[in-house]
Formats: sequence, structure tokens, C-alpha cells
Amino acid sequence: MTADELMKEINKLNSLLQDKLKIERDTEEEEYQALLHKMVGRRVLITVKGPHQGKEGVITRHAGDTFHPVNWYVKLSDGSETRKHKHSLKLLPRDADASSESEEA
Repeated sequence: MTADELMKEINKLNSLLQDKLKIERDTEEEEYQALLHKMVGRRVLITVKGPHQGKEGVITRHAGDTFHPVNWYVKLSDGSETRKHKHSLKLLPRDADASSESEEA
């Protein structure tokens, strides 16, 4: 195999690799956006010991710059916002608002 043939093969493989990496980045971005859509606005209960333990809040945004969020900003009922790790939160059911309203009626 000549040097020219090797270079052509290398360029072809490099192009295939770049295409594959672009597809993976696009897929990762789509998964990230889906997770944000799923999590932002969800009601949570803070379970970790500390000044906010037992308080309910709403996830407002992702805290960080990675595609794999582990920290979230949570807005508490008193209006303050705190940063919490994903394992220090318990997601509350989405239908909790509807069921509590029907119980009050």
C-alpha cells in the first residue's frame, strides 16, 4: 500500500469517526433537553438533613454545565432558591396538586 492510499484511507476513517461523534453529541443533547423538560417545574421534597429538610419546592433549572445533571436549583415556598443534589430530593407525584384540591372540596 502506498503512502497516498494510506492517507486516503486515514481521511476516510477520520470522516466516518467525525460523523459518528456528531451523531453521539446530537443524541446526548436531545437526551439532556428531554431531561430538562421532564424535571423543570416538578415538585420535590427535600430529604437531606439540614435547614431545608422536609420542605417542598419546585425545580427551576439545572445547576451546572454538564449533560448529566446531578444538581438542581429548587425554589422553596418562602421564595428562596437553593442548590440541591439529585439524591437529596424526592420527586412528588405530578397529580398531588389535583388530588389535594379534590380532597379540600
